[in-house]
Parts: sequence; C-alpha cells; structure tokens
Amino acid sequence: MYLNGILNMNKIKDALLTIKKDCDYYANRPEYMILQYHMVQGNKLIRFYSTYIYMSIALYLTLPTIPVVKHLIAPWNHSLPKGFVLPVNYGVDKQQYFYYIMTHTYVGMVVLVRLIVLGHTSFIMFTQHASALLAVISYQLRTMHILDTNGLIDVEDSDLLEKYKNINLPSGQEDKIYRKVLTCIRGHQRAIKYLNFVESLFTKTLLVQMFCLVPCLIILGVKTMLKIGKVGSFVRYVFLTFGQTLHIFCFCRPGQTLKDLGEEVYTAACDVTWYVLPKRSHNLYKFLLVRCLTPTEVTACRVISMSMETFIVILRTAMSYFTVLLSFT
Repeated sequence: MYLNGILNMNKIKDALLTIKKDCDYYANRPEYMILQYHMVQGNKLIRFYSTYIYMSIALYLTLPTIPVVKHLIAPWNHSLPKGFVLPVNYGVDKQQYFYYIMTHTYVGMVVLVRLIVLGHTSFIMFTQHASALLAVISYQLRTMHILDTNGLIDVEDSDLLEKYKNINLPSGQEDKIYRKVLTCIRGHQRAIKYLNFVESLFTKTLLVQMFCLVPCLIILGVKTMLKIGKVGSFVRYVFLTFGQTLHIFCFCRPGQTLKDLGEEVYTAACDVTWYVLPKRSHNLYKFLLVRCLTPTEVTACRVISMSMETFIVILRTAMSYFTVLLSFT
C-alpha cells in the first residue's frame, strides 16, 4: 500500500480534492447529513483497525523486553538472556550492542506499521466516500417528486419517506422537477466516475495483497498452534493472526457496503414515482434505470470482488489448508 501511495501520489491528491469538493458542494444542502453519517461509520472502522494494529505491535514489541525489565528490577546472578524481536544481522556483536540494535529495530517497525496503517485506512476512507455518494443518490431518487426536502433526512429511519410516496406533483413546477432529475443523474454519473477512479487506484495492490495475505494467514495459524506451550509466544501469534484476519476484513467490508448501496440505488430507482414526473423526464429516467443495473463494486484487477462473500471464502480456504498443514506437524 505504501509503494502504491508513492506511485499514485497525484491520484491520491485528486481523490482527496474530490472529497473536499463534494463536501463543499453539499455543505448547505440536506444531503450533507448523509455524507456526515457515512464519514462517521468509516471513521469507526478506521479507529478500530488502527487501535488494534497499534495494540498488537505494542504487545509484540513489549514481550522481548520483559526479561530486561525483570533484570533491572531484580538483578540475576547469571548472564541476562537477551532476545530480539526479529532475526537481525548488523555485522557486529549483537549482545554488546544490544540496546542500540533493539532501538533501531523498534523505530523501524513502528514506522513500517504506521505506513501500513495509513495505506489501508486511505482505502477505507476513499471507498466510504463512494458509499456516501451512492447513499445521496438513493435519497435524491426517493425524494425526486418532493420540492421541499428539508427535514426529511433521517439515516436511522428508512420509513420516514413512506408518507410522501403518493404525494401529488404541484402544478406549474415541472421545470423544478426536471432539474432535480438532471441533478440526480449527474450526481450518479459523478459517483460512478469517482468509484472507477478509486478502483483504478487500488486494483493492482489489492490483487497482490489478497494473494499474499492468505498464505500469511495460514502460516500464522500453524505457528500459533505450535506455540501453545509457550504462553508469551502463543499470545503474540494469536494477536498477529487475528490482526491478519482483520486486515482482510477491512478490505472486504467497505466493498460490501458499496455493493449494498448500489443495490439500494437500484431499488430506489425502481420505486421512483415516475408517473408523476414531467413527460420529458421519462427518457432520462430510463437511462438512469438501465445504468443502475451495472453492479457497483471494487475489484482486484477484475479477478476478486471485495465483499463479505470473498472474506468468507478466504477464511474457509485458509482453514482448509491450515487443517491439512497441522496434520503433518
């Protein structure tokens, strides 16, 4: 992800500018509440993922220092067994320069984990904004025949608009309704364009990561079972295994949200009270309805669809190989 960010720095900048422009565009509109809601939902996932990763790396880095702390508190009569977080080779006496090597290793791992978290959370943020745009389009479709939509947004109450479903179109307001149809179609096109842009930004790195994460998950699972007798190592590998699973989940969950909201947009398009719309809007509505038939999803080079179905398949595959490998140990 970090390398992808370096290679696509200009694209990331464009994506961030697009998010800012959309927020500014909807700032004084009712739809801004929908954008805020999905921002909050995305931030919850980002915070949970970041917190767990930082806690895991803190535990991973702390365990090798336990003997050193014990020795400082109650000095031993024999030499202190000094271990490292990772196998290292600096070309010098590792025991003599133990603290220097440990400091360099710790700083390097913290920086590396920070870069990994930034790369993954950027994917969540960008896809969450695409979900927010689709949610806005769904709302606009459901309120296409309503001129005054202030106070109609309640992201927690999906039945709020039911009483407005059979409202009559005011006479002499055809031009306003027609403009609302055009605005909705342009917004849908903008959302699809942004989604395709985000997919092009992450599609290659997603494919590489998905092919690498599954073997890593299997190996970590086997190593976890082999460390059952050693409490410290066992706890460390349990956290790492769950972190790897969470890593895959954070790729698939935003993609599933996109698919669900894409289906919601199609449902909203089908529920539009088209018979009360101006006749000149009917052809535009047909084009919108046909475009909604195309699924909205993020894929890894058109090979793997990022969804919860993919997440479940990965877990099943990992468990199958894990069971096979464990039978040979």
